[in-house]
Amino acid sequence: MREYGYVIGQADPTHFDFNISDPDYRPVNYEYVELEVEEQLPDGSRRRVRVLGQVKRLISSHPFYDRRTTPGAAYKQRELGITPDLLQIYATAKVLGYIHDAEGRREIRRPRSPPMPGTPVYRASDELLREFFNIPEGEIPLRVGHLLHRENIIVPISGRELHRHMAILAMTRYGKSYFAGRIMEELLRRGASILAIDVHGDYAEMVLKPDGRLHEFFHDKVTVYRPEAAERFEAPHVKPMRLSASSIGFRELCALTRIEGPRQRFLLRRILEELRGENPQYTLDDILDRLEREMERARGTAEERIEGIIERLEDLKREGIFTYGDIDVKAFFKPQHLSDIYLSGLPDYVQDVLVGVILRRVFEAKYRRQPWARHPLFIFIEEAHRFAAPPDRGVRFSRDIIARIAAEGSKFGLFLTVISQRPRRLDPDILSNCGNLAIFRVINPQDQRTIQAASESFSEDLLEDLPALEQGEAVLVGPFVPIPVMIKTMERETRHGGRTPDVYGLLQEALREAEGEEDEALY
Repeated sequence: MREYGYVIGQADPTHFDFNISDPDYRPVNYEYVELEVEEQLPDGSRRRVRVLGQVKRLISSHPFYDRRTTPGAAYKQRELGITPDLLQIYATAKVLGYIHDAEGRREIRRPRSPPMPGTPVYRASDELLREFFNIPEGEIPLRVGHLLHRENIIVPISGRELHRHMAILAMTRYGKSYFAGRIMEELLRRGASILAIDVHGDYAEMVLKPDGRLHEFFHDKVTVYRPEAAERFEAPHVKPMRLSASSIGFRELCALTRIEGPRQRFLLRRILEELRGENPQYTLDDILDRLEREMERARGTAEERIEGIIERLEDLKREGIFTYGDIDVKAFFKPQHLSDIYLSGLPDYVQDVLVGVILRRVFEAKYRRQPWARHPLFIFIEEAHRFAAPPDRGVRFSRDIIARIAAEGSKFGLFLTVISQRPRRLDPDILSNCGNLAIFRVINPQDQRTIQAASESFSEDLLEDLPALEQGEAVLVGPFVPIPVMIKTMERETRHGGRTPDVYGLLQEALREAEGEEDEALY
């Protein structure tokens, strides 16, 4: 191993400074280094351990170029050249820990002794890094990324630890959905059942390779469920999402129609109970017919109330939400399969209710221990701030069931992942139940503080790193990684639906079209 330099100044068990011996061989920010520290054992003896650190700050200085140097003097000195012997570069590194084996059990420990001044500091070896980030097969390693400056060092996450739930947070267009898709690919290869709440169609094309050809492995592992009123999307793996008026409850229908008046709700409840007693498979038209008959007998304000209910139900009918049949919850638990709920194009309040309906039925199947629901289910919720907002931001029909899954889902085999670009708009209780965090670039100070409040492991220095992250780079914190780590997401095997449009190409096409129309007009 080639050394960078030596520990200088004051060091403590958490941080140390070291100088750079050769300016032409120096680390970059976030590079990993290693050094030896003498650690005291419980029996009082001492042993030397290999400690891993990460460079957090680099500083260069020269006595001829201090703050008192005038521009004229700096120019003249530049003409004469810098005296290399007086150039000083030093770095500050954060201590990450060392590997401790106790009776065959491997764990990462933080040293309790500081490194001694003059201790050589080396570029961390690939062997040490692989050992640090290794996850045993029994922990279900999911290969999702590699170290920021070491593409040859793969960083897996523990699929087993996803029972503690996960939050993927980032600014728009910085790679959160792409990262989630990479995790889904790895889970599918492990035989997992996945349910994705897909607001923009980010995962609807995972049957394809990035170049658009059918993927040999994933082509039959994805089913897209599209409500009739959603944005048009046709493909062999797309199925209609069935939902009849008779299959949803009174509370769900009130949320869809936004009926809040107590007398209107009382009347609607009575009519639904009557219809259910006569024919359990009633339709929205049956409800409207019964209301119109009620209106013929009503007078005054009662007539106005019924008219208001009819108007809301007719609006709902125009949305095209209801069909014949019901949601096939059993299909969501199919092994080695992704069920993608395609909600693109639906109004926000309709998305909210549909998500609530689906998740309630999934939770009930697990709660009642249905034999076909014995497999664990990994639930990914895109645009989670739309469904899991705190109560003070207005009523969200789906919030309560998401909160319950976050609090109780693990013991039933429901593992939640929330994905959002607005952490401050997520319910703090739901976010705090997500023990694993994957944080991409975040600049907003309020979002940063929300993230820090959600995890005790998210230190101040990690928070300061977030604005510097590039697209696809993330900080992983939580039990699913041995230590907090900065990664670059690996290339996806499947096509990502959240691609940014090729604006240049589209404008060139528009320009050619416009020029063609002008030429036709001349003739």
